[in-house]
Amino acid sequence: MSDPTGGSEYDYGRCPCTGQYAQHLIEVELAVAQRTVVLTNIPQGECVVCSSQVYKMQIMERLETLMRSEQK
Repeated sequence: MSDPTGGSEYDYGRCPCTGQYAQHLIEVELAVAQRTVVLTNIPQGECVVCSSQVYKMQIMERLETLMRSEQK
């Protein structure tokens, strides 16, 4: 998967613990149609205080779209 952010950073806001989320690009392994698919450069917000992790809705929607197309 190419960089879904287009090279930009997302604003994840503040964590409930009052920490700030920082963006990291991660690798995600998914089981799709009985095989492992590895997606790279997935943006994720991680709290610098408590390590809570969040994703932006448009990233989750894109991942779901990719999974649906792989299952066909």
